[in-house]
Amino acid sequence: MTPRTRAALVGGVTVAVLIAAWEAAVRMGDLPPFVLPAPSHVAATAVGSAPLLGPHVLTTATEAVLGLALGATVGWLLAVLTATIPTTGQVAQPVVLLSQTIPTVVLAPLMILWAGFGLTSKVVLVALTVFFPVLIASSAAIRDVDAEHADMVAGLGGTRRHQLWIVRLPASVPGALAGLRIAATYAVGAAVVSEYLAGASGIGVFIQRSRKAYAVDQIFVGIALIAILTAVLVLAIVALRRALTPWQPAHARL
Repeated sequence: MTPRTRAALVGGVTVAVLIAAWEAAVRMGDLPPFVLPAPSHVAATAVGSAPLLGPHVLTTATEAVLGLALGATVGWLLAVLTATIPTTGQVAQPVVLLSQTIPTVVLAPLMILWAGFGLTSKVVLVALTVFFPVLIASSAAIRDVDAEHADMVAGLGGTRRHQLWIVRLPASVPGALAGLRIAATYAVGAAVVSEYLAGASGIGVFIQRSRKAYAVDQIFVGIALIAILTAVLVLAIVALRRALTPWQPAHARL
């Protein structure tokens, strides 16, 4: 059994045990559905609500993917810029750190005021949430590149630009993808928060409407959709990392 298969099996068994324990606790405790619905009840609600969930899931997935792509691009480009022009890093660092101290729920009203209630404000909010891990991971990868390789290029007459393109940028790919994997875990949540505050469609809107209707089972359906979308994004990033870094050991590309 490969490490990947073993990890998937252990994860699947763990989730199954937790769901079974949840089901047993609800049934043994005789808890009403409006307090804590059983997983079987949540699954039945998800099936019954399936026709309504499609547009909400599509909206949230679009916002998360576009925001993740934008945030990752900005983070990687800023990392390259700070590696090329060190002064840029000294100027940008306070602004970057400040942006990470402001919660999404605080930025959301401003983004909605400036960019409107449409897709743009949600994508920008997701990008602001996810670019930081990519920036940090990419900067560390570029900074920690093997000095011998850079010196070899310099010894062959290469300039700093050649060192950047031949050595440092390729070396930043694994770090950037590792940061992208971390960022993917935040993307869907950031999209949902922005929808929760102001949106016409999306999982956040679905949860908001369910909360107002005291439909706890539907809230759990929304939570499950967030977890599934996040897992799909992370698995997609893992697959991309395996494809782009085949020279790395398998355990380093998980």
